[in-house]
Amino acid sequence: MIQKMFFLIVFLTGFTTCEAQLTDKIIMETYSKKIDTLEVKMFIGTDVKNEKTTWDICIYNNKKDSVLIDHLEYPGIYQEEQEYISGDIRKHVIIGDVILLDKTIYLMLYNYGKTYLNAYEFIESKTFTKKEYFAGSIRTGSYLNYGHPKYVAEIKAITKNDLYIYVSGGTELSSGRLPMIKFKTSTKKICQIIFNENSLIKIKDEKSLFEAMNLNNNKLIVSNEINKIIANDSKGTEYFNYLDFLEISNLKSTGYRNNGVIYFFYKGNSMNQAIDIIRYNIGQNEWLICDFKEEEIGL
Repeated sequence: MIQKMFFLIVFLTGFTTCEAQLTDKIIMETYSKKIDTLEVKMFIGTDVKNEKTTWDICIYNNKKDSVLIDHLEYPGIYQEEQEYISGDIRKHVIIGDVILLDKTIYLMLYNYGKTYLNAYEFIESKTFTKKEYFAGSIRTGSYLNYGHPKYVAEIKAITKNDLYIYVSGGTELSSGRLPMIKFKTSTKKICQIIFNENSLIKIKDEKSLFEAMNLNNNKLIVSNEINKIIANDSKGTEYFNYLDFLEISNLKSTGYRNNGVIYFFYKGNSMNQAIDIIRYNIGQNEWLICDFKEEEIGL
C-alpha cells in the first residue's frame, strides 16, 4: 500500500543548505554514488550535546552546489562502551541504491527494519516533491543474537515506466532475498513479483553461456537465446522484444559468474503485451520458466 506522503521543499541557497545540517556534529560520510552529472551522498551526524543522531541525504551538482533532499533523526547516539550490547545505531539507516530517471531521483532506503522507495521529483534545480512508498519489512533481531542490519538493493529501469528492484537484507548472521519489487512510474503503484514455483519448468544450459559474458555488450546474443528458449524452437518466434536484465551474482567481485540469478525481461507476443520475465540460475546453469503475479505490497 502506498504511503501518501507529499512534500514541497524550496531551497534558495546551494552548498550552505546541505552544510547547515552538518555544523557542530561529528560527521561521517556513509554513502556516495555518481548518477550522470550528479552525486548522491549520505552523512551521519552525531550530536553529542543534544544526544541525537541524524542522517542527511544530499545531492551534489558540484563541490559548491548541493541540495539536502532528506533528513532523518533518532533520539540517541552511538556509545562505544555499549556497542557490545546494543550495537551501533548509526547502522540502522542504509541507502541500498539510487538512480536518476528523467527529473526524478529514485532511492531505496532501509530504515529500522523497513525498506522504502523514495521518489524525489525535481520541478526546478532546487525545488522538488518527495513521495515515500513502503516496499516491505526486513526481519532483524537483537544485536547480541544477530548482529547489525544488512541491506542490499539494486534499482533497474527496464523501461521509463517500469522500475524493477532487487532487495536482500536481514542481519549479519541471517539474511535473505525479498520478492522482486516493481514500481510503475506512470501510475505510482508498487508491488512485489511472486513466482509460481509449482508451474516451474527447468531447461539445462549445456553451454554455460553467461559464465563470463558481458550482457550489456551482447544483447543480440542474449535476445536470440531467450527467444529460442521460450519458443522451444531453434528458430524462435516471429515477434520478440528483449528489454534488459537484472543480475544478482558474484561477477563484480570475481570477474565471472558461478552463483546467483539473472532476471531477463522481454515482450514475447506483441508490443502491447505486459513485460514477461525469465530467470537463469547461474549455479545450476538452468533456465527457469514459470508463471508469476504482481501482488500489492501492504503495510
